Amino acid sequence: MTNKRKQSFIAGALTSSAGIFISKALGLLYIVPFTAMAGEANMVFYSKTYTYYDLLLQVCSAGIPFAVAALVAKYANRDDYKTVVLIRKLSTSILLTSGFIMAVLFSLLSKPLSSLILGPNSTPSDIQTQSNLFMILSIAIFLVPFLSSFRGFYQGLKELKAYAFSQVLEQLVRVVSLLVLGAIVIYVLNFNGIASVYTAIVSISIAALATIVYFLNFDKKNYYVINRAARMQKTPAKEKKEIIIEIISYGIPFLISSVLGSSMDFVNTNFFQSAMATAGYPYEEAKLLEGIIQVQCNKLTSIPQVLALGFSSGIVPYLTISLEKHDWKGLQKNVLDCLDTVLYIALPMCFCLLVLARPIYYLMYGSANLDYGQEALAWSSLLAITGTISPICTSMMMTLRQRKRNISYLLIGFIVKCITFYPMIQAFGYIGAITSSVLTSCVIIFLNLQCISNRFRVNYQRVVIRALKMIVCLFACNGAFFLLNYCGLSFTYDSKLMTFGLLAIYGVVCLLVYIYTTSLLKLPQKIFNFTSFKALFRKVIKS
Repeated sequence: MTNKRKQSFIAGALTSSAGIFISKALGLLYIVPFTAMAGEANMVFYSKTYTYYDLLLQVCSAGIPFAVAALVAKYANRDDYKTVVLIRKLSTSILLTSGFIMAVLFSLLSKPLSSLILGPNSTPSDIQTQSNLFMILSIAIFLVPFLSSFRGFYQGLKELKAYAFSQVLEQLVRVVSLLVLGAIVIYVLNFNGIASVYTAIVSISIAALATIVYFLNFDKKNYYVINRAARMQKTPAKEKKEIIIEIISYGIPFLISSVLGSSMDFVNTNFFQSAMATAGYPYEEAKLLEGIIQVQCNKLTSIPQVLALGFSSGIVPYLTISLEKHDWKGLQKNVLDCLDTVLYIALPMCFCLLVLARPIYYLMYGSANLDYGQEALAWSSLLAITGTISPICTSMMMTLRQRKRNISYLLIGFIVKCITFYPMIQAFGYIGAITSSVLTSCVIIFLNLQCISNRFRVNYQRVVIRALKMIVCLFACNGAFFLLNYCGLSFTYDSKLMTFGLLAIYGVVCLLVYIYTTSLLKLPQKIFNFTSFKALFRKVIKS
């Protein structure tokens, strides 16, 4: 029974991660033509707008969907489908209301907020542009919480394929509309680059509407099963007041956790310009560097970080049920399996971002500002791994009802970020914004894992040993890269096509060496619980 649960959890989490990975890959592909249309100088406006989108979305919705997922898993496990239906109705109403209120408030504050985040050296035209983008964004802030109500509900029912597909659909619609509308305003109507940034923000709302339509159609085929089970249930549902209290008691800690978890981006977005000014950087150069870090590098590091989204979502119902059943062994295994799996997949991806930073950045964004891009991406690879583990630890803490401790740890992390941000930029320049975030994530990871270990007797010795073995295997990958370079397969940065071909060779060699060396150490066999790669492939296809 334990092995079956393990396979089910990993398969579900990987399914969720696969959907998010595809959506992130689509997001990575669009950034190249989008940057060409908008111009690198205008990407800072997109970065700041999208950062606030993420933050405000978490304020008005992040806590509720996770709370809904946990509560739906809890009551579905008890076969109390009347309460499951009640949770759906109440959560939808709460999210629609919160989204509307947040959208109105954000619209009203768009002008003074734009002036604040662009810093003291900003121009009136830049402030007006940022304010207009915030006004357009308010539409999405109303729509996306409603979309989140569907995702939270089906996540709790372990419908992770629908959850993953909705991620892909939303991103696909957003990317297609962004590129099509952007091409029309730039190449047909001959507007300047900032017009494509406007259409990019409009595309967020278009994508949300399309995904809502998908879930409404999915409801017709699936929600009736829940309704029928609720009608056949003889026991009454929980009191509405009791469920509202549960949603709030679950949701508010998740909300606070999400907001504090975004503190690094919040500090970077609001104080980067002023910190760079005190460090002696000109305004235009600081704008360029912020765009490189917050957009170009973040798009690349978001690829390994899809595991954080997938496993954070996938682990909630499983840990909730283990907690409900007091299945401590199952709980411990789920925590360890989660960390093992994420590290096995994320470490080689982050390693490639570190070692191949220059050719990767050149392939994606060209030779302009290549030195800046290489350095920023190499350092961001460290943030890629810590930024993958940290949200998963936070999600586990919240699901395991260690909410007060988790919030206090995130608050400590926020304080660390605030304290170290200005000094690190003074000491290391723009790279200080990245290193302060890495330090913050490490503090949060350490505190959360220590708490889980103390409270639930989780021993991480197995994870540490396996992680060290993975790192040894990455040294073997680095040796393979050295041999490729020695044999004449070196990067020249004269042709993107040639760079793509070389990166493909390096990537395939790294994958083969990593799988082979880790297999000699029995790592994938133990982590994914299979006897041969053929058996693993069959599992993946079935999931």
